[in-house]
Amino acid sequence: MKKLLLLALLITSFSGFSQVVGKVTDEAGEPVPYVNIYLKDTYKGTTSNNEGNYKLDYEQTGTNTLVFQFLGFKTLEKEVNIERFPFILNVSLAEESTSLDEVVLKSGKNPAIRVIKKAIKYRKENLAKTDAYTADFYSRGLWKIKNAPKKILGAEVGDLGGGLDSTRSGIVYLSETISKIKFKAPDEFHEKIVASKVSGNDNGFSLNSAREANFNFYNNTIELNTELVSPIADYAFNYYDYKLDGVFYDEQGNLINKVEVTPKRKNDRIFFGFIYIIEDDWEVYGVDLSTTGKAMQITPIDTLVFKQNFKYNKNDELWVKISQTVDFTWGIFGVSGDGRFSAVYSNHDFSPQFDDTSFSREIMSFEDEANKKDSLFWQGIRPIPLTNEELTDYVKKDSVQERKNSRVYKDSIDGVRNKFSLTDPLFGYSYQNSHKDYRFSISGPVTGLHYNTVQGWNVNLDLNFTKRNEEENTYWNLFSDMSYGLSDDRYRMSGGFRSKLNNKSKPLISLSGGIKAMQINDTDPLPLYVNDAANILFERNYLKLYDKLFAEATYSEELFNGFRFYSALSVEKRSPLFNTTDHVFLNDDNGGYTSNNPFAPQAFGSASFQEHTIAKLKLNAR
Repeated sequence: MKKLLLLALLITSFSGFSQVVGKVTDEAGEPVPYVNIYLKDTYKGTTSNNEGNYKLDYEQTGTNTLVFQFLGFKTLEKEVNIERFPFILNVSLAEESTSLDEVVLKSGKNPAIRVIKKAIKYRKENLAKTDAYTADFYSRGLWKIKNAPKKILGAEVGDLGGGLDSTRSGIVYLSETISKIKFKAPDEFHEKIVASKVSGNDNGFSLNSAREANFNFYNNTIELNTELVSPIADYAFNYYDYKLDGVFYDEQGNLINKVEVTPKRKNDRIFFGFIYIIEDDWEVYGVDLSTTGKAMQITPIDTLVFKQNFKYNKNDELWVKISQTVDFTWGIFGVSGDGRFSAVYSNHDFSPQFDDTSFSREIMSFEDEANKKDSLFWQGIRPIPLTNEELTDYVKKDSVQERKNSRVYKDSIDGVRNKFSLTDPLFGYSYQNSHKDYRFSISGPVTGLHYNTVQGWNVNLDLNFTKRNEEENTYWNLFSDMSYGLSDDRYRMSGGFRSKLNNKSKPLISLSGGIKAMQINDTDPLPLYVNDAANILFERNYLKLYDKLFAEATYSEELFNGFRFYSALSVEKRSPLFNTTDHVFLNDDNGGYTSNNPFAPQAFGSASFQEHTIAKLKLNAR
């Protein structure tokens, strides 16, 4: 059944929409991953996946030109005449051959120095070309693990949501994000998440974001836990040596310099690899740069590899980053793995009409139902096709989640969890119905047993009932606190209702009332078990109490992003209390107890205050 479902998803993922689909291979027939495929002279494009497969959403029949571009391979322009969809186009890319024949070598001169000096000289000018823009952003995050242990520090690891196979290896995290971004130099940035998907969690949000993926080598430094020096930073020659590996021409006749970047000192905050610089424009054509966990000061990371591809757009007369991959390997405590974060940028607008309201302190927002998009939505908008491994992970984990959300599974888990034991009447009991999403609990007399000189031995019982809505991430709750003092022969009870109304502005409302024995110091500085020990062992009754008969209403809400408002209105009748017992446990003659009046420790009949009623209104914000 699962194989049939997987086959069906594979078929539908490449059909049902107006698409150009195919596979990109090298001259030996091996798949070429993460090739940029786009319509010539536009920002409309896609990227091949790790298996070389691609799909480009396209609706117009007729003649057009597709461009296939990737570092290390010759850019291929393919004119196609589309009569119907889906249109299948498989291509083979030839490896780019670099040559030094075009370079005029002067005696004693390193030709790479000239190129890098020019790139540094025009760095700010080239950075300013994209000082304001809007764009569409897509990202996919993939984490894999090898040799996962069965236990970590004694805790069961399990199969990590169905991600591990028989060798304890597999995908432990797979997610996708689609968002719309806007940027204005130097640091105004906003991202609106349109869609978010996490494998095995239909209520989750992806960790991928455009802001976190915004690595710009035109800046002097790249922020990666620490600041790493760019190979074209103003002071880059203090950190790097350079060698011209060769040159080649792109499809438009631009001369591209492939420069090898080598650190002067291996322990600096640096990169190593290749940077491609365009002759005359001195802009970045692409990067293939690596760094280490040691350089980033993140010990578990072994290596991090950046690949960025740029393309020229005649309309805007600039080179634009259209794709980025960040590959990484990691290892800790004998466990290792790897992963990749892929990003695709499209539909750029470098003449946006920003005004004073375009940016605020809000740097990220979410479209309603962003994490509820169905598979048809993702099939129609995903710019990088899923690999077989990723598709299998979605199918497997979604089926595992569906099984765990089934009533049969939840009832079986609840049956074990809700089983009654002989100690429950003493230590408390809880009952949970996961299918209907409610929980009831009652505390036990043993855990609620205390001693003080006002109530003597007193027993406290807490009752709690909570009903949740996992889909909307809301809840309502009924609670009650009951206590009885043997010495003062008083029964006290309080309770109330609280609710979270929605998950957007997160409004919280509560209503409560009743009577409680409260500490005179309303910060509750003395834990009850500390006072229990002081009474029983040392005849020290530090706890000073009064009766509070009250009714209270509270409300809080996030009025706008980052600003939360709090309010509380209450009416309280406060009555003084007195010691009702002087029972001594150890009879060590430590001076005896003091009165319940902290202002007159030896005046046992004196009240700590006059009985009164007070109304309180609290307003604050954060």
